[in-house]
Amino acid sequence: MRRSPPIRIVSLLIVLAVAVPAVQAALVVDAGGDRTALAGEPVTILATYNDTNVADALNLSASINWGPATTEPEIALDDDHNGTITGTYTYLTAGTYAVTVEVVDNATGAIACDTLNVTVNPQQMNVKVAPKTLNQKSNGIMTVFVSLAEWLGFGDADSKDVTIPDSEEFRIGNATPEKVNFCMKDGGTLILKYKRQDLDLAAGDTNLTVTGNVTTENGPISVAGTGAVSVINPGNGKKLGDGNGKGDASAGKEKKVKEEKQEKVMEKVQEKVNQKNQKKSSEEQQKPNGKAKGQAE
Repeated sequence: MRRSPPIRIVSLLIVLAVAVPAVQAALVVDAGGDRTALAGEPVTILATYNDTNVADALNLSASINWGPATTEPEIALDDDHNGTITGTYTYLTAGTYAVTVEVVDNATGAIACDTLNVTVNPQQMNVKVAPKTLNQKSNGIMTVFVSLAEWLGFGDADSKDVTIPDSEEFRIGNATPEKVNFCMKDGGTLILKYKRQDLDLAAGDTNLTVTGNVTTENGPISVAGTGAVSVINPGNGKKLGDGNGKGDASAGKEKKVKEEKQEKVMEKVQEKVNQKNQKKSSEEQQKPNGKAKGQAE
């Protein structure tokens, strides 16, 4: 029996549908935008993925490479095709880290990756500098007061669990302190003394940055603080005082007092000259009168 043309066309379409499978979208992951965090505080990443194959949704695995370490995050299905990847990590050292989120389809072998940057800033501390004016031509000692009270208890950490293993690591550029003291007043103050000649400061600088580390239950954490300062260059190559702030100020006062004394001496000398001139002028005026008086007598 001969088939009619319409039946043969339908049969051909069925064969094509079986032979050519539907094109499936590739596995895609989005790690999100770049992040900023503080050292010692947790960073949480919420990445999303898309996979149109419903059968593979339960066969996915993921990892997050944070730079110093790699962790296995949690995967939550939003629906049959999409999901969320959640991971948390705590950076201890300041810096910029490239973080890669990877998703693997264990059924097909497909892999999807996406990268973001996490910039980790040091914990901030309160810094005060004495003297506030630094002379490039002077030597001596500069003192930096670092207040611990404001940042020892950062985040959820207990202040009593935070220690300073080596206070000499508190640097200004490449300079380390010559002497370190610790004062318990007002919650704790670190007193750092630096040699001025060790500091690489340019005339006109208005800020001085101190960097260091403190140790918590999680490990050493980067800290930093900036203090106001005025760097000057007299340009005459002469040093005032002994190089420390008090010496410079004292030398300036002594110079001013000396100048004032010289002015007073000049005033007294001039006053004596004026008095002498006045006396002489008065005597000259009285001479004619005296002669006339004698003649009259």
